This record gives sequence, structure tokens and C-alpha cells, in this order.
Amino acid sequence: MNAATLASPVQPPKFRKDHFGRALVIGAVIEALMIGGLIYSNLSQPVTVKPKPKIMAIHMIKPAPPKPKPVPPPPKPVVHPKPIPKPVPRPIPRPVPHPVVHHPLPPKPLLAKTPAPQAPVYTPPVTPPAPPPSPAPSPAARQTAVNLYASEIRSLIQANLRIPEELRLMRLSGVTVVSFDLTPQGRVLWAKIFRSSGIGAVDRTAEKAVRSIIYPAFSRKMPKTVTLFVVDVHIRT
Repeated sequence: MNAATLASPVQPPKFRKDHFGRALVIGAVIEALMIGGLIYSNLSQPVTVKPKPKIMAIHMIKPAPPKPKPVPPPPKPVVHPKPIPKPVPRPIPRPVPHPVVHHPLPPKPLLAKTPAPQAPVYTPPVTPPAPPPSPAPSPAARQTAVNLYASEIRSLIQANLRIPEELRLMRLSGVTVVSFDLTPQGRVLWAKIFRSSGIGAVDRTAEKAVRSIIYPAFSRKMPKTVTLFVVDVHIRT
């Protein structure tokens, strides 16, 4: 045995058990003192009622989804103008050389001597002979032509008669005989009442009708002088 082993005293087992029991008792006493002190200190302090905490309900709100961004319209197609084709220059045709043929010159004609011009001889124009005059119509044929012309102008006067409205309203009628001279061209030189109807308005209407008509020219068998005609004009309303 060394010196250290000799110096430490060896305790018996019974002593160890007593020491451990005391330590437990001392620890229990200390703990009881501490609990009592705490209880005392709590009793000596005023009792404060802690307010109940307000319960706040917090709802989690989902944020609204962001609005979709507007889709920009597609870009308009760019129409490129069609290129105008450049006209292709036509090739200029080259002239085809033609062979030159030399013809011998014809001999010059011999100039014949022409006689000197003579002065023209004036010859008077020959007038054809006048046709023979037509035979004069007989007095009977002339009178027949005049009677036919008188009947024609009488019908012409009646066809172109214009009756005034005053005669129609008064229902006036009558027969007026009018005499007048005519030239061969059918122009009236004068006209007057040869025999009255007895109604002045009827006579004036008849004379006006004779003066206002354009008459045809005389026929070939009529005399070529101013001729007197007497016609009766019938006025009926």
C-alpha cells in the first residue's frame, strides 16, 4: 500500500447511508421553506385581475387576381406595292444591207422640134333655137280652167273659216258674197262685199276669211293676168 491510500480514511457503509438521509431531509426542509416563502409573498401582494385578451378574428382574404393585360391588336399587314416591272428595251433592229445594183442610165431622148403656138381663133357660141311657142288655149278651155280654180278656192275658204265666239253666242248665220282680185301668183289685191247677208258681223267674218288665205298659183290654161273672182261664203253657227 502506498502513502495516499493510507492517508484517506475508509468510511463504513452505515455512515454513508446516514449521510444521504440527512441530505434528503435538509433538501426537503429547504424546499418547504421556499414554497412557504412564495406562498406568503403571493398572499401579501394585491390580487390583480388580468384583463382577458381580446380575441381578434383575422380572416385571410385572398388578393384578387390581377387583371389580364389587354392583348394588343395584331399589327396590320404592311402591303408592299408591287414593283413595276421595268420595260425591257427592245433591241433595235440593225438595217440589213441590200446589195446596190447599178443600172445603166437610159439614153437621153432626142428632143423633137415643136411648132410655135398659133393664136386662138375666136368662134362665137352657137345659141340653140328657141322652142316653138305652145299653142294658146281656146277660150272654152280657159273658162273651164277658171271655173275649176274658182271651185277650188271656194272650198279652201270654207275649210279655213274661223267663226268668232260672239257669233256662236248669238247664233248668227248667213251667206255673204265677196268679190276680190287675184294675181297669177295667188296674192289678193283687194276684197269687198259684193252682196251682204244683212248681218254686219257675218259680212266682216266672210271678208276677213277671204283676205287671210294663201291661194295657189294659176294653172297653165288660166290667163296670166289679174283675174276677178266672186265667191259666196256660208257662215253657220
